[in-house]
Amino acid sequence: MKRKYIFLWCASFLAAGIFFASFFEFSLFGGGLFLFLSLMGILSGRVFGETGAVWVCGALFLCAAGAVRMEMAEEIWRQQSQYIVGSEGTFCGIVAEEPLVYKGEDGYARYLIDLRKIRYADGEEKSISGTVHLYDFAVENKYPVGTALEAEGKLRPLRLYKNPGKIDLEKRYESGHLLGRIYSKENNRIRPAGETGEYRVTHWAETMRERLACSFASYMDPVRLPVLMTLLFGGHYSEIPKDIIHSFSVTGIIHILSVSGSHIALLFGFLYFLGKWLGLSMKVTVVPAVLLVLVYAAMSGFVPPVIRASLMGILAVIGVLLERGRTALNLLGAAVAGMLLWNPYFLFDISFQLSVCASAGILIFYEPLRHALARLGKIPPRICEGCALSTAAQVLVLPIILYNFHSFPLYFIPANLIVVPLLEWVIIGGLLAALSSFLLMPLAAGILQFADYFLWAALRLNGFISSLPEASFEAGSLSLAEGILYYIGVAVFCFKRKWERKGKYLLAGVIFAGAILLLAEWAAYRETVLLAPDLGADTGTVLMSGDAKIVYYKSSGIPSAASGRELDSILGYHGIFDIDVLLLNLEEVKKPVPFEMDTRIKEIWAVGGKAETLAPFLIKDFKGTVRNLSPSRLRLKNGLTVITNGSALRVGKDSWDVYFAGNKNFSEGDSPHTAWVGGSNGFRRGVSEKELDILKPEAAVYGGSGRFAGEDKDVFYLCNCPAAYTESEGMAELIWEKDGWRLLRGRWDGNNGSKTNLIQLQNFIRQ
Repeated sequence: MKRKYIFLWCASFLAAGIFFASFFEFSLFGGGLFLFLSLMGILSGRVFGETGAVWVCGALFLCAAGAVRMEMAEEIWRQQSQYIVGSEGTFCGIVAEEPLVYKGEDGYARYLIDLRKIRYADGEEKSISGTVHLYDFAVENKYPVGTALEAEGKLRPLRLYKNPGKIDLEKRYESGHLLGRIYSKENNRIRPAGETGEYRVTHWAETMRERLACSFASYMDPVRLPVLMTLLFGGHYSEIPKDIIHSFSVTGIIHILSVSGSHIALLFGFLYFLGKWLGLSMKVTVVPAVLLVLVYAAMSGFVPPVIRASLMGILAVIGVLLERGRTALNLLGAAVAGMLLWNPYFLFDISFQLSVCASAGILIFYEPLRHALARLGKIPPRICEGCALSTAAQVLVLPIILYNFHSFPLYFIPANLIVVPLLEWVIIGGLLAALSSFLLMPLAAGILQFADYFLWAALRLNGFISSLPEASFEAGSLSLAEGILYYIGVAVFCFKRKWERKGKYLLAGVIFAGAILLLAEWAAYRETVLLAPDLGADTGTVLMSGDAKIVYYKSSGIPSAASGRELDSILGYHGIFDIDVLLLNLEEVKKPVPFEMDTRIKEIWAVGGKAETLAPFLIKDFKGTVRNLSPSRLRLKNGLTVITNGSALRVGKDSWDVYFAGNKNFSEGDSPHTAWVGGSNGFRRGVSEKELDILKPEAAVYGGSGRFAGEDKDVFYLCNCPAAYTESEGMAELIWEKDGWRLLRGRWDGNNGSKTNLIQLQNFIRQ
């Protein structure tokens, strides 16, 4: 370990302790005792001159410190008033953030409320703590930050879908002490109770942003104005057209629509080159640039993400501008360690992960990449710098992007070389216009006109780049083994000249372990896999057999757009972006449901109702074949057969099948190896003993929820059928082997509950 990177190592071990503490339970007493013993080990090593022991005990001390800090944060979360979830009454609290507003026919404003007390219907009052999301469907009633509100209603619990491959909302909600949601569709249920004087900085920032937006509105296109305000201060995402958001995501520059580290780095870079053009020294340029960024953070409200992005952006850009990447890398480690000690939940926040990795990537890889491009000799210096900066920022974030978003932008370099410079001028122009608006409004108006032209050009160019063929590389998520080998390759590139003899042995050992993981993953591969994600009250699965991909979805009849998003996420996580057939069961649907999917679908087969009528959002732009099935038998590729009685469905081959339960069941079994899929929507039973006696399934996946779930579990137990319950345990994954169905993810419930360690190892590897 190099001492010049001491803070970087501190941040790494601290993060490791926080990570493991989030998965394993331990007491604060035990953690404190381990801290004390580690400290004694450090002191003993110093006394006896054992440098290796000092480093080892220091690493253990930092890991224990991270674990203790995470346990303290979780204890604070447990002390919030979680017992009030499900209660009805009048909730009293204070608006803590600027509301998120969605306009339109079904528009609403979502407020973050810092709760103070609850008043029940009988007049009893209790002091409470925690935050809630308050949904006000009267969008015209906007309450500023710091306003005391009284809201009547029921505090509904948060519904978190336990599926892999997406942003960790659970840790985000715990970090904000978010207890649940309150919906108010009547105006008289929300009553303001005056200003409190709390959240003064946030209130000032909200007021200033609104004032600037009103001043800019006369000189900006109404569609581009929210984009400008988002570029300057973040937020306003709901006011930006979806096609613009999508184009920024496809080209890989969506980070510029929020106050992120790379965002501030671009601003810093412009100020540096401006100072260089004016003949100013680096030190003279950096000082006012830092002050400007701090003012910028204040205008953005000094909320934690802005503070984090500003600090890390400042450190990263100072390292590049002063050509002191190693010093800045150490300072970055100190900043990360401080932030994790302040709020350990940052470690699970994707914006924090991307900011840290992008900043570290710039500091580590920018100079080597710039020199490598410069050696080519035919690339202009400015283009070399832009390509090196863009690529360096992507090196460490690639696995994170693929895990959460399942695709990677292929044209991020041209977007950063062409679009980002224009947007940087827009940012500078917007900030100058904001400053000028307080002094001379005609000057601000002139600057805004130019900024609007640049913004128009940037949006058109970005839209063109995003529309190019293969603009987004659809890769799916990296497996554990692939991720380890990727970062090993990055480490080899970084330290290829610094490996000492022992380091070479360590590297060889790590590469060998990665190879073993890849071999184990290859051994765990099966041709037929059934994925059963958690879809709440709905039921859905993904069946993969060879190159055939079939998705099944049964709506509970409760309107929800979440199921389509969850299915898209699961498919993308597993690298599936095209499916052969979507099987729809619409028996419970009485009114059209807002179910739709972004995954490309070749055919839609529906039972229990007409898809065109009951799933209009799905069918609206669909170009493939739609079949509304009556009792029939159909063939798919790879020898698969689909049989339906107009309600239930069977999909399989001669040796196995998957039975999708409906309101009307088959009268007899048809396969010696059956996997049962079904569930309850809360209004009717999901399974019966008679049905299981006929089918004799080897395994079952039970989705949905409601008051019948407990009784249905007893049915599986009595019939000696092991079942996985997606609502309580998350996504289940079944594989077909020669002797039957096996579970890779989730947990079996029933008499045959325990599985082998090999299956558990496969589960871990595939995650």
